Amino acid sequence: MLEIDKCAYLNNLKGVNPLTKVAVTCIGIILSMLSHNIKVHIFIMACMTIGIVFVAKIDIKLYIKCLKIPLVFLIMGIGLNLINISFENKDYIYSINVLGLYIGTTNFAIQSSINILSRAISCIVSIYFFILTTPFNQLIIVLKTLHIPHTLIELMILIYRFIFIFIEEVEEIYKSQQLKFGYTNLKTSYNSTALLTKTLFFRMMKRYEDMSISLDIKLYDGKFHV
Repeated sequence: MLEIDKCAYLNNLKGVNPLTKVAVTCIGIILSMLSHNIKVHIFIMACMTIGIVFVAKIDIKLYIKCLKIPLVFLIMGIGLNLINISFENKDYIYSINVLGLYIGTTNFAIQSSINILSRAISCIVSIYFFILTTPFNQLIIVLKTLHIPHTLIELMILIYRFIFIFIEEVEEIYKSQQLKFGYTNLKTSYNSTALLTKTLFFRMMKRYEDMSISLDIKLYDGKFHV
């Protein structure tokens, strides 16, 4: 089981009505999107973080680990937003001249970047509040309450199931290859990766066939009753 998924099933808010958690998440996202005040964004981030770490009792190390991935992309995007290119050296706080072009940053770019960053982080934290406190079976209840088509829900269930099958198979094959010194150098690593991909494909097809047979035995009628 994935660490995030495990937290969703073991946290202190797992028994709370999922619709309530959806409402809290939506309020956080909507306020973040509508507000241009950084203080509001910080307040939302603080409230959601308190809910995740102190109320739901999610491990703070896992929470920080989850935030690292989107933060890397956000910082890269904000870095590009800070850079302005113009033929005129106007309103620049700092700039350099490269072949007649002025490359630098302005007060407006800095202010807008800070606003975008704070808004994005508050939205991400709000989403993580829902992800880290809501088990998958509760998510299905929410989707059914919102009258999402059964076909989409069934696809989500199958994809969710096959994510774990995929990870399990990759780990087994990779560990087996490591025991046989399959990643000792660059050449063997390439060969092992190619073999892993090939073996993984056949194993996934076999697991799919096994699951189909299992569903047929249980008289599967095309709907997952959750």
